[in-house]
Amino acid sequence: MNFHRIPWGEILFVLVKLLKMGGIIPGALAAYGVRKLYQKWRQNKAMAGWPATDGTIQSGKVHKQGLRYWVELTYTYYLGEYRSGKHVHHFRREAEADEFVRQVKDKHVQVHYDASNPDKSVILDRDLEVIALLAPQYR
Repeated sequence: MNFHRIPWGEILFVLVKLLKMGGIIPGALAAYGVRKLYQKWRQNKAMAGWPATDGTIQSGKVHKQGLRYWVELTYTYYLGEYRSGKHVHHFRREAEADEFVRQVKDKHVQVHYDASNPDKSVILDRDLEVIALLAPQYR
């Protein structure tokens, strides 16, 4: 899938129409779907040939969006110099999001990067979920 060939104008037009016709909820759901689609596209591209290196999750911040929560993780990795990136992970409850941040903070993770532009990077959802599953539970 070529990112530059995606008809962003048409997608934006449909999102605005949904907002106009149905209000904020359909528009928010459509925006969530577009963001999720973009994240999956980047992860698939990384799995299709981007090399990986070790990285460290530096911090995580929980945000609320409607009835859902999402975590924005910041991570660093080293390729000749330190670089950083961000990753978004979605949750249904705030407690789950807080626990996830607690489990993955300061953990090492595989970071996939674009060899032609090492500042472009992505962490795969599955790699984060493995870290969270292996983290000891302190309740």
